[in-house]
Amino acid sequence: MPVYREISAIESKVFMGLSWRQLLAAVLLAIVCGGGYAGLVLGIGMDCNTAMYLVFIPGVPIAVWGWMRPKGLKPEQYLVYVLRHYTTREVYTLDGPAKPVHPAAKPTVKER
Repeated sequence: MPVYREISAIESKVFMGLSWRQLLAAVLLAIVCGGGYAGLVLGIGMDCNTAMYLVFIPGVPIAVWGWMRPKGLKPEQYLVYVLRHYTTREVYTLDGPAKPVHPAAKPTVKER
């Protein structure tokens, strides 16, 4: 029996070894990419290879959402951290948020 380090990292497998997220991503891929491919080839009469490359573009974000776990996090959790990193301007140090340094005019008793 496998023993996991972090219980929150476990996703239950519901169908053919896929988790709920992966199963939903597979269904969305079948609908979006399969339907788009059929519409481009059968409806418009586009070349099969060109249609394959065009349906690949919307399929990549869906597949990333379903199967990729950056840093062990779900993609929506990781995206929040990335957005927060690029939108905030705070500098953090080991002691907490950085504060402006104001040198004391006279040394304190501890500094003497």
